[in-house]
Amino acid sequence: MSYIYATIKKGVAEEAKQFECISQRYGLPFCLLLIYVDGAGDISEVVTSNTRCADKFIKIDEHYYALLFFANRADSYVTVTNKLMFVLEKHYPTAKIAMGVACKYRLEDGDIVSKALQNVLRAQDASMNTIIDEF
Repeated sequence: MSYIYATIKKGVAEEAKQFECISQRYGLPFCLLLIYVDGAGDISEVVTSNTRCADKFIKIDEHYYALLFFANRADSYVTVTNKLMFVLEKHYPTAKIAMGVACKYRLEDGDIVSKALQNVLRAQDASMNTIIDEF
């Protein structure tokens, strides 16, 4: 787990700082969605074509992907994760998909990468495509 944590942390660090700055200025929390996909090719095009232009998509490795986005409503993360799960299941019906999301106002509020990773790992342990969003 420490390898993937370090890889994700490095991959999203710069973008997360920019999201934190905007979050503080406008009072909006930002969310980190980690997506684990097994049994599908590169999902980058499918995800980016189904997210907003202000969202930041990052490919971590062959199985892990990250999406940073703003929660402009209390249920934004639910809408984003459910939409992406639906689209990914449609495009990759035999793939195992796990999603973990965490939302914060500032990076100092807690380790958003750690929480999102914990959530995606719990989702991976589930027997079917799962989203975990415990903050």
